[in-house]
Amino acid sequence: MELDKERLAKLLSMTSSEHDAEALAAIRKANEHLRLHRKSWSEALGVEPVVEPPRSSGYRPEMSRPPPHPSAYPPAAPEPPPGYQRLRYYRDGLRHEPFLPRLLGFPYWLLIEIVAVVFPNAYINTRGTFIALVFALGMILGIATWIWLGYYLVFVA
Repeated sequence: MELDKERLAKLLSMTSSEHDAEALAAIRKANEHLRLHRKSWSEALGVEPVVEPPRSSGYRPEMSRPPPHPSAYPPAAPEPPPGYQRLRYYRDGLRHEPFLPRLLGFPYWLLIEIVAVVFPNAYINTRGTFIALVFALGMILGIATWIWLGYYLVFVA
């Protein structure tokens, strides 16, 4: 059975449609037409067949080069010990806390924001006693400030 090139041409002209579904259906019909006649696109177009690598092998052209020597990569940064965290990530975690507790301890919140802007990549020991003391003092100072502000607004002003 001879390949019907007129039908193939009509199907290929339908691929210029603005409707993606119609263009895709035309491409699939053209491929099916070639399969029925046991022809490839190279044979239908009368050109030399292009040798393509087999798809099942996982071949990728960018993988055909040998990998660079391990010394070509920069050394990886060492992992911080457990409990240490970059300040910018600690600040981002604090920003995800509800607004009211952050507002109550605004001195601590303000301190973390400022320090994280100045030293974003510095590590902080989130499990240490120093950060616990700073947190406790910031919360106490913040709550005391709100109590004083409330007293001032109610009784003095």
